[in-house]
Amino acid sequence: MYKHVIDHDLIERMLKRNNIAFERTGYDAGSRYKIISDTEDSLNSFKKRLREIYPQISLSA
Repeated sequence: MYKHVIDHDLIERMLKRNNIAFERTGYDAGSRYKIISDTEDSLNSFKKRLREIYPQISLSA
């Protein structure tokens, strides 16, 4: 993610709320999340909400 996105707890709560399993890796420049398992509906719902909160984050497929 981006280093100016500091509320990782919010992102992790959103992932958990949508029943998306993930791994978080930390870097000096920020964190990245790797999706482990999900359903298409839950992932689409998460992406929509994340774009509303953090439009600067690019989501890769």
